[in-house]
Amino acid sequence: MTRTVFVTGARGKTGREVVAQLAERGDTEVRGGSSQNSLEPTTVAFDWRDQSNWYKALDGVDAIYLGRPDVQDAPELITQLIAAAPGAHVVLVSEQGAERVAADGWVRRVEAAVTGNASLWTILRPSWFQQVLTDPRYFLNAIRLERTIGLSTDGAPIAWADTRDIAAVAVQAIVDPATHHGKAYTVTGPEAVTTIAIAADISAAISAEVTAVIPPLSETLTGADPWLAEVVGDMFGRVHDGTFAAVSDTVEKVTGRSPRTIKEFIAEHADQWRV
Repeated sequence: MTRTVFVTGARGKTGREVVAQLAERGDTEVRGGSSQNSLEPTTVAFDWRDQSNWYKALDGVDAIYLGRPDVQDAPELITQLIAAAPGAHVVLVSEQGAERVAADGWVRRVEAAVTGNASLWTILRPSWFQQVLTDPRYFLNAIRLERTIGLSTDGAPIAWADTRDIAAVAVQAIVDPATHHGKAYTVTGPEAVTTIAIAADISAAISAEVTAVIPPLSETLTGADPWLAEVVGDMFGRVHDGTFAAVSDTVEKVTGRSPRTIKEFIAEHADQWRV
């Protein structure tokens, strides 16, 4: 039986991979939600701030891949979205170590909006995405043009995850809700590495020296909205205490194959950092 799956953030790092991997299966109807115009036939209009387009996007869906909207009222928006698709299996992308956040913290309240309202749910708690290294909004231009990579880790390692592996876990949850309902999966790469090690690996891959910079957290948060500063500050606190260094076997257990290493990602994308 064909399942209908709605994917929020279909252009996002994990959303686009979920859309692609579901489309390859041939046993699902995929609706990729996007607030941007698209000629792709599988894309439907969806905007978290315009509920008039929600019902068409959600009509008859069996599952929702929920890329967490990083806005202050996300718990309320998610509650409303789930109410518009009763019975749908919701697969939420949260973040590693969310279970350590206080119950009244934003990250936990986002998860509670899913677990407290969806009849079927699965939570994914991924580590940092390897793909931010090639994203111009994050590290691409600094690596490519300035030959630096700066991250307020306080020297702690991170078990970076490839978004293709995160999506692969999500797809398994989507197509087999009976197995994955009620589960919270930490999704990581196979090892934790420091920013210094990443800089060294990129340097070797592009034959040019890239320097790791570890600015103080206060510098990273300068000028940020107070709510965002609190959320991001809490996340970096979990980086500093080693939470994001914990390695899980989720990818292998759920998908049957090993997760991609950050060395593999760097080798694959080296051309993007060469000038």
